[in-house]
Amino acid sequence: MNIFVTGGVGFIGSFLTKSLLENGYSVTIYDSLVNSSEDKAKKLEKLGANFICGDITDLKKLSESVCDHDICIHLAGQTDVLYSIENPEYNNLVNIIGTKNLLDSCLKNNIDVIAASSAAVYEDSNEILSESSPSKPASPYGQSKLIMEQLLTDVSVSSKINCLSLRMFNVYGKCQNIEYAGVITKFLENIKNENDLIIFGDGTSSRDFVYVNDVVDSMILAIHKIKGKKGEIYNIASGTNTKILELAEMMISITGKNSISINYSPSKSGEIIHSQADISLARNSLGYSPKVSLKEGLENLMNS
Repeated sequence: MNIFVTGGVGFIGSFLTKSLLENGYSVTIYDSLVNSSEDKAKKLEKLGANFICGDITDLKKLSESVCDHDICIHLAGQTDVLYSIENPEYNNLVNIIGTKNLLDSCLKNNIDVIAASSAAVYEDSNEILSESSPSKPASPYGQSKLIMEQLLTDVSVSSKINCLSLRMFNVYGKCQNIEYAGVITKFLENIKNENDLIIFGDGTSSRDFVYVNDVVDSMILAIHKIKGKKGEIYNIASGTNTKILELAEMMISITGKNSISINYSPSKSGEIIHSQADISLARNSLGYSPKVSLKEGLENLMNS
């Protein structure tokens, strides 16, 4: 089976590409290298991937590149919440127009689509979030992901191609770009440099952290379940939540660097306060079952 991966040189994309190759798939990566590097692309090529340097906003090149593939896994996008607030036009160009280009290209070539969405589509809530929970994005990034999901639904309902969206919660793992990383990678960077940890807010905000290997597993499961899907949406997370203060204390404890202090700064605009997923739909429909606990994932990350 031939798999086309947009954003395949990025953090999640590089893990996915390696796993697909190990599982015997033929993989073409389409990546602009804006959030990644040529060196990483070359390493993936050495493993057997075909690499095309291209932008999803370039409809002609994208359409020419995606032909002769069976499934597209769409990871390319603008991923920085704060940047989306500062520059919503660019965010929408990449995440909305880019997705439209991708769907037009896949429709033309009869290619099914699995797209990476985000928990940022949800309304901030203390409740456990299911796929039917209210969606009220607090940022242009979240809004663009919600629009992306609807585009997938509209195209698949009105055509023969199959589409589904995976709403990813807080993904973490090795080689995450510090500029676009979540709190775990930023805490790790500070700990390595023996700098104090900075928590935005009072530390009681919570996240549902999911290890990158579990996310990759969900995508491979989705490949096998894509037939008949007309825009279905699945939460991809651990199904548990952790307060940011607890996370900071856990990371300090794992490294044994007890001299590191925890400091507080005002909360950032556009950030979700609480987040925990109900993953029963993905478990029942895709066979998804996260295997790596937060403590185990952190130990893998921090001892590497």
